[in-house]
Amino acid sequence: MLLRATFLCLAALCLTAASPSFNKVGKGPGILLIHGFGGNKEVWSGVTQELARDHTVLSVDLPGSGGSAEPGSVEGRADFGTLAKELVALVQKEGLSPCLVVGHSMGGPIAARTVLENPAAFRGLILVDSFLGALPAAHMEPIALALGKDPGTTLTKFYGPMSASPAQTERLVKDSLRVPVAALQAYLRAMTQDPLQARHRELRLPVLQLAAGPRESDPAKEREILAQYGFKELPIFRVIHFPTAKHWVMWDAPESFLLALRAFEAGLGR
Repeated sequence: MLLRATFLCLAALCLTAASPSFNKVGKGPGILLIHGFGGNKEVWSGVTQELARDHTVLSVDLPGSGGSAEPGSVEGRADFGTLAKELVALVQKEGLSPCLVVGHSMGGPIAARTVLENPAAFRGLILVDSFLGALPAAHMEPIALALGKDPGTTLTKFYGPMSASPAQTERLVKDSLRVPVAALQAYLRAMTQDPLQARHRELRLPVLQLAAGPRESDPAKEREILAQYGFKELPIFRVIHFPTAKHWVMWDAPESFLLALRAFEAGLGR
């Protein structure tokens, strides 16, 4: 009987996800920074110091990054819903509410899902070259399978077209190889599902997309792209393009990134 009770307690502990590890610096209005696939909280280090001059900046490691436990999963997909609940609890515990939340790439839909968990805890959402719709499984699943065979080569091919330089690609691969392959696969598969579960219209706070690359010149194609990435039904949404930047906008154009963030924040009360 005692052995069974001990087993049940251990099982409960395994099912309870720990709060994400984080760095907290500065003083002032809160900003929550969420990295993308394969990254960690250090992807924000180049802009954190400037933001911390007049903000309390919280940068988190998503599960599996920074030596943390792997994410909870449902049918092999990372559970964004549970992760969103953990991030809301962290924001409230650290006294940041209501805060600005910034998500890069995969961190964008996680940030949006977090807002939906408790809209009152957030005042604005910034997506950094991100998306709020499902990505094609036909594209993501082969990458997930290849990761199980040769993670280094797979990650190099995956990041190469999105990177600004070979050195940037090397950094991205090095960081991603610190994340368990099973966690990377779970995140890739999670991105093939609608991250907001058709609740896009409930995102009533202002949303800004900081998009890498030039703006699409054809208005019809631009509308198609916005719909494809899940932006069509957002009540308050706008896009700023960074023509010379690649996927990691905060690395490739840090000054313009900070200007856009501060301008967006300044307009939140209007």
